[in-house]
Amino acid sequence: MRKLYCVLLLLFAGGFVQACATSNSAATGRAGLTLTGETTTSTAGTEAPAGMQCTSSTGAALTGSSVTMSADQDISDVLAQSTAPENLETITAQTDIPMVMNEKVQYFINYFSDIQHDVFAKWLERSERYIPQMKKILRNNGLPEDLVYMALIESGFNTHALSRSRACGPWQFMRGTARLYHLKVNWWVDERRNPEKSTLAAARYLKNLYDTFGSWYLAEAAYNAGPLKVMWAMQKQKTDNFWNLADHRYLRKETRDYVPKLIAAAMIAKDPAAYGFSDLTYDKPLDNDTVVLHHQIDLHVAARLADTSYATLKQLNPELLRWATPPVPDYTLNIPSGTRKLFLADLDKLPRREFFSYKRYRIRPGDTLYMIAREFGVSAHELRDMNHIWNVKALHPGHDIIIPVSPYQHREAVASVRRMRVINTSYATPRPGSHYIYYRVKQGDTLWNIAQKFDVTISRIKYNNRLRGRLIKPNMILKIPKIIARED
Repeated sequence: MRKLYCVLLLLFAGGFVQACATSNSAATGRAGLTLTGETTTSTAGTEAPAGMQCTSSTGAALTGSSVTMSADQDISDVLAQSTAPENLETITAQTDIPMVMNEKVQYFINYFSDIQHDVFAKWLERSERYIPQMKKILRNNGLPEDLVYMALIESGFNTHALSRSRACGPWQFMRGTARLYHLKVNWWVDERRNPEKSTLAAARYLKNLYDTFGSWYLAEAAYNAGPLKVMWAMQKQKTDNFWNLADHRYLRKETRDYVPKLIAAAMIAKDPAAYGFSDLTYDKPLDNDTVVLHHQIDLHVAARLADTSYATLKQLNPELLRWATPPVPDYTLNIPSGTRKLFLADLDKLPRREFFSYKRYRIRPGDTLYMIAREFGVSAHELRDMNHIWNVKALHPGHDIIIPVSPYQHREAVASVRRMRVINTSYATPRPGSHYIYYRVKQGDTLWNIAQKFDVTISRIKYNNRLRGRLIKPNMILKIPKIIARED
């Protein structure tokens, strides 16, 4: 028992969405939840990540409920046994997850179709861009396809969605949980933003949760709150029925509302016209080519090879946080459909030195690695790795280090400032010899779009201008670094 709870508490520290753990001994909770350390395979026949199983020896079994699962049962058979109170739940044969109609579900149907109609309409329009690919991944992992609507209520299918608790991407993974499910999060990439990779991670996590609780309602609640909180609520309330748990305050309101919100969203998404969404213009499903790159490449160079724009490549590769692919041996880059042949042909002709450019910086007296990283908007850890700096005390004035800075966008930004110095008052006149651009804030500007315009980070703008929050006002002058190093 002690070993089980130690492992679970360690996983709980990973973030809001937590993974379950194994134990070498059986532990039975007061709600009748049976956990054993046996490694079992999923319904798709794929073994879950090592150390992540939390299942019974024949699947999942919750005593006190008629929801049981054996090794040879199909998920749809299990769903048909769900036992919420008869006056609250009606399971239809056409759905992948149990559908109910009660006051909570009706409330969220009204909320989405009336109060939040315009926002929900945008979510629905965006959904078709990702749903076909996500459903295929869920189906291949033996999971109900309707679970895709969790991404609808988590993020509105926004790959760049970021919560106040720093959960990110369409499935809103916390950093710790993302890494548990093999999503890379570093200075170069954040794979929580990748629709395909994050959906695969979500499928594995949901599979583990279902194996633990034997109920999709409880698995969905655990996805929102974490499995430990749901287990604790089940023990306190002495029930394994979600609707009974939702009637009490052992779970926070967000979690109690999560399942009815999901059911309402799924109902509307399956038949939007019936709920007042009749004028939708859906985005086209993802359709792109891929190329495997064996060397790091600047996205401006890649855009030229694919005969497209830098912005388009960034949109097709939302996981990329910088202007270039990460420095890994093999990286799969998404490019516009139909451009793969052209891209590879031009790539073969491109000299290696033009793939990616570094700036050379000569250390000055008083420089520290942290100050240099701040100056150029890069990670101090990245500078250490790229320059093989194992001891920061070894840095001496006159030594050169390389800094990963794209020359393309910054040249354009500086050139545009010079052209607009007289004819556009949006930019204040740069001081002679300054390493900064002085930008005059316009109506409607935000720190985010200013950072995108000059390809710098928000934190760097805030640091250089001593801003505490993100509030900026029209006509305010901001000091924006040019990010062009000396090459002397």
